Amino acid sequence: MILPTGPSYLETPLRRDNQMDHDFYGFRDTWSEKRLTWQNGARLGVWLQIAVEWFPLNISGKPFLPVGAPNRPWPDSETYTQRDYGNRVGIYRMMDALKARGLSASMLVNARLAKRYPILMRSILDDGFDVVAAGLDAGAIHHEGLAEDEERAMIAEALAIFAGFGVSPIAWHSPSWSQSTRTPRLLLEAGLKAMADWANDEAPYLFETGAGSIISLPATMELSDREMIMLRKQNLADVEESFIAAARRLWNEARDSGHGRLLTLNVSPWLMGQPYRAAAFERILDALFALDGTVSVGVPEIIAATDGLTP
Repeated sequence: MILPTGPSYLETPLRRDNQMDHDFYGFRDTWSEKRLTWQNGARLGVWLQIAVEWFPLNISGKPFLPVGAPNRPWPDSETYTQRDYGNRVGIYRMMDALKARGLSASMLVNARLAKRYPILMRSILDDGFDVVAAGLDAGAIHHEGLAEDEERAMIAEALAIFAGFGVSPIAWHSPSWSQSTRTPRLLLEAGLKAMADWANDEAPYLFETGAGSIISLPATMELSDREMIMLRKQNLADVEESFIAAARRLWNEARDSGHGRLLTLNVSPWLMGQPYRAAAFERILDALFALDGTVSVGVPEIIAATDGLTP
């Protein structure tokens, strides 16, 4: 049965002329003014995010299964152990490749992974990698169906685990880039300075939470090995070419505009740390940093280089 509609059907109370349809941030374009100024006149900053995750064997799948999660009848040992390979073997290949080149990366670490793999966590810290708190585990999804107290407790538990390692991350990444409408405010209230969940810009901006501003760092789903390899089934040569093409385009834009640019890449040890992909990972690193004026950056360097951030 089709019911008649009245005038209210066409009303869009959140639509605003020349504005965004929310109050989190205002509209801006990338090109109108300078956003980033890297030290020593560098043109391009490369922010390499390495997803250091634990996928529980009994992952709930609520409200959805993250990409890469065990999804076959219990116990899905094949999927679980392949992901576990990334934390036992693959990540060390990637860390060795970075250290050999004197490069940095941000480790987006699930707190429960740090607890379950303390040797790996200590290796990350001993090698001086930047740590971004990436929630509790890959299946601990932040979403609107959570009670506020439950979500607050999830954040507090994650930060308490990191504190046990002597770490106080200033930035947060929500598992699967998923937030509730409360997440930014709860992160700010927990003492975090920045988050990396919104993939709508290539430079940081201030995100209004209702209780103050948090810095929104660039996130990437397009330039992610799980998106390209797992979901789109792109071959490795395409992934390599895409990462390098993105760097060259941003480098050219920085040269032509005089404005610093930032390339964000997200990679997973259970994918890019495989022995047959490791050489491609190394070639990507070599190609990116062969571009003159390209620097490896983490969260502190990105925030310091961003013009006009005064949260």
